[in-house]
Amino acid sequence: MALRYAFVLICLTGAASGGVYAQVVSGDTLKHYELGEIVVGAGHSASARPAVSTMQRMPLSAIAQMDGASIDGVLSALPAAHVQTNSRGESHVYLRNAGERQVAIFFDGALLNVPWDNRADLSLIPSDVVGEITVAKGVPSVLYGANVLGGALNLTSRTLESQGTYTRVAGSVGSLGAYSGNLAHLGRRMRFGYTFSAGYTGRDAIAVPGGAKLPFGQPAGSRRTNTDRELESLFGQITYRLGVRGQLGLSVLRLDGASGIAPEGHIDPQIGHVRYWRYAARTTGMVILSGQSLVGRGESLVRGVVWKSGFDQTIDQYESAMYRQRLKQQRDDDDTYGTRLTFLHPTARGALSLALNGFTTRHQKVEVDMNAEDSAITPLVFRQHVWSGGFEYVWDATDQLDLALGLSLDGQATPETGDKPDHSPQTTWGITSGLAYDVNEVYGLRAALGRKVRFPTMRELFGEALGRFLVNPDLRAESAALVEVAVGMVGEDVQAEAIAFLNRTFDTIDQRVVQGPDHLPRRMRVNLDGSRVAGFEIVTAARFWRGFRVNANVTWMHAFARLRRQRVVAARRKATVLGSLRPSLQ
Repeated sequence: MALRYAFVLICLTGAASGGVYAQVVSGDTLKHYELGEIVVGAGHSASARPAVSTMQRMPLSAIAQMDGASIDGVLSALPAAHVQTNSRGESHVYLRNAGERQVAIFFDGALLNVPWDNRADLSLIPSDVVGEITVAKGVPSVLYGANVLGGALNLTSRTLESQGTYTRVAGSVGSLGAYSGNLAHLGRRMRFGYTFSAGYTGRDAIAVPGGAKLPFGQPAGSRRTNTDRELESLFGQITYRLGVRGQLGLSVLRLDGASGIAPEGHIDPQIGHVRYWRYAARTTGMVILSGQSLVGRGESLVRGVVWKSGFDQTIDQYESAMYRQRLKQQRDDDDTYGTRLTFLHPTARGALSLALNGFTTRHQKVEVDMNAEDSAITPLVFRQHVWSGGFEYVWDATDQLDLALGLSLDGQATPETGDKPDHSPQTTWGITSGLAYDVNEVYGLRAALGRKVRFPTMRELFGEALGRFLVNPDLRAESAALVEVAVGMVGEDVQAEAIAFLNRTFDTIDQRVVQGPDHLPRRMRVNLDGSRVAGFEIVTAARFWRGFRVNANVTWMHAFARLRRQRVVAARRKATVLGSLRPSLQ
């Protein structure tokens, strides 16, 4: 019923269709994309019991109701999720106060993060191509692979479940020259399904926040300097069902854009190193091949995703906030190949899952001095391999109790380091453990405990950002002990869960200001002594009367970090409260 009203809501924005009308669903036809969501229980298949760690979903109906042009405008409705735009105009998601590089983001099963910096700009992902969002928090499954210390986010593309076709055309116009347009066409015929989407968005500027103190580089007026933007998007997908035993899918995504970056108007350029940048070009491309198949007598299941992704960007550095004379240009070219494979096998009293994840990425950087004559351009090449192998076993101890244990071995190596010193390969271990207990038909308990690690990115190890950073060759990996305990209830008209969590992170990677060789301030990435984040989530969904539903959540968090500076211990504390309320029709 909820999906039916979501379909009506989307059509009201302006849609035309050919053939037979059908429901648009969030991706049930391609569940093999959700590799990290496998929970095997008493039925030796997808268990009806909750996972031992937190798994939360946002279906298509909720995504459509948020009506965001890009996916960053949607994620704020997720419990314990905070979306923030950084000083470069990039939008990142923080789960339970974890750093943006600690959260892995997947699109149709493939890693969306750019490995050079292990981040993804969510403002570049159109919400029209996403049919479902799934978030894993607490102690993420070993099936997600490496670098998921802060959680994992799955974006599943929109597909058509029933036979027929569906076409949607939408557009919007806003203040400060904002505009957007999108065309989506979906279809299914017999065993074949397809999706096509094209969009274009842009703006002239963003507004200057009220009370902003920007004495440098910001003229009088309501428009923030150098914050224009444009983005083109194309997405296509073909799926084929292999009868009842499996299916195949091929997805292609391409994003092209350019944008300005607001100057650091709080810094005096006479005494500080001020950034006057523009993204002259930014291009993302992905090709994803995925599949699943029953094997043997049909009891075991093999799932896999193979992908190739590319990310290119050109950064222009200007002399001043007038943005007329270019001083330097940096060109980045990233190519990544990756795979995720899982094998699921039922046993007499549970189920076993095996996982192998890995990718290899190549980053090429070219820096050009626009004022130098006949300067030789020598590309710097960096390469990194990241891999993870592990298993999980879910044991049906009793009809009411499930116990889970998982172990993984993660590793990374950087065989090419440009003009920087070599960096030794690293390997480490991870663990997930937990239990889920059904007290009765209404109430349930679960708890999870684990250890996760995030390796430093190549940018953190070797990046200088046009002279803004000094390299720290002694940078270490982050690790964290993760704990959560939850109690939930499922009634006829009300569902609710209360979750308490504690994340203790060691060697947290941050940055501090140091004096550079030219006696100007530079930034350097360092390891903190550690940080703690404690908090709780309350998530509820209630149906007050027929056809009306309310989803609400609130999260409270307290963060504490310590940093040693020349034998002086500095402490940073922060308390955060997040929440959302979302009524909907069913």
